Amino acid sequence: MELNSQLVAPALTGFAAFLLAWLAFGKSRSKATASSAPKADAAPKNGAATKNTAAPKANANAKTNGAPKAEAPSASVSAAERDTKPPPAPLSKPAPSAPSKPAPGAATKHDRPTSRAIVWESLPAELVDEDITVIHAIPVVDGAEISIEAASVSIENESEEDRVSRIELSYEEDAEAEEVTAASARILIHAAGDSDQGRVRKRNEDSMLVMPERSLFAVADGMGGHRGGAVASSLAIDALQDAFDRSAFDGRVQASGDVPRRARELAAAVHMTNECVRSMAFADRELSDMGTTLVAARFSPNKQRLYVGHVGDSRCYRLRQGKLRQLTTDHTMASLGVTGPSANHLYQAIGVSPGLAIDLIVDKPQDDDVYVLCSDGLSKMVSDDDLRNVLMEHEDLESALYTLIEMANDRGGNDNVTVIIVKVLARTSKKAMESIAQQATSN
Repeated sequence: MELNSQLVAPALTGFAAFLLAWLAFGKSRSKATASSAPKADAAPKNGAATKNTAAPKANANAKTNGAPKAEAPSASVSAAERDTKPPPAPLSKPAPSAPSKPAPGAATKHDRPTSRAIVWESLPAELVDEDITVIHAIPVVDGAEISIEAASVSIENESEEDRVSRIELSYEEDAEAEEVTAASARILIHAAGDSDQGRVRKRNEDSMLVMPERSLFAVADGMGGHRGGAVASSLAIDALQDAFDRSAFDGRVQASGDVPRRARELAAAVHMTNECVRSMAFADRELSDMGTTLVAARFSPNKQRLYVGHVGDSRCYRLRQGKLRQLTTDHTMASLGVTGPSANHLYQAIGVSPGLAIDLIVDKPQDDDVYVLCSDGLSKMVSDDDLRNVLMEHEDLESALYTLIEMANDRGGNDNVTVIIVKVLARTSKKAMESIAQQATSN
């Protein structure tokens, strides 16, 4: 078959051009495909595992969040080094979309919290939890230091009703009649106090508070072994002082009748000390058996009143016109009619139970009254008659104070001895005028 050369030549030329174009297109396509495919078989340098290679999306996410682009890990950094390097700490913890609830099998309030805790005045959204109850104060232990923070954990099988203290109110003679608050102080008070380890105990587990700027005085006698007693009494005193420093009386107390405002504030502060000590006892197993007594005296010079809050067997005495009277009643089994070896055992103390029966005594201080707050290290070694005689013989408070402590130690010093003596002077009395003049001269 003969072909027309005039037709074949152009056809061959066109076909050749088409073939060359097709080959060029195929080559460029294969190059593009090869360059975009990952090199799965290429081993990274230094034997790094390929699964730790940074994903290409990392930079895109950083850019979206407004952060600078993250550089890919250097090939010289091993996978082990990258795995052990801690991730950067977040600036803030994101709040969940809904309040979190414990998952099945998760730790709940049946587990004790750690002994160190950082809690907030109010719970942020991410901390909303049915097992956390905000109250006034919680201690935080850091080595040997003890400080007061601002919350507490709830305790198993306790309701809000359980965590209410009851006020047992009583009035001394002439104290029940309401008195108008004067523009200036009707009485002046002078105080001296000290604490001694005694002759037998290895450590002093008593604590005291002398706070004349608030007309507040307190003695706490701790118990619980190890370092528990010292921790309990110190926490109670710290919590009491904190409440009055901040004028924050948030403890839940109730009474069957009307209670004077300042007396109720004192009772609320005593309840807050109970919450504080219990929180620490619950948080630290080594302190689980600790507790403390507490007797606190709050004077109101402008109203000429004294309010005494009391739990345990630390005491408050009053010497008036030569007669000594014990204002507080020991919370021992003996006061409930029990005799024998158990008679001296306490039936309640700060930090032992969720609610207390707080004895609250209201008195009307008079000129020359002397009040004594003490731990049982004094009352068990020094009789009431001897206490009265020392107060009568020593007009100087410090002289009387150290005479009593020395007397307790000389008779065995079986316990820590803590004593605070408060002297009352009527502002219009001659002694008060002389005292004011002497202070003005010395200043």
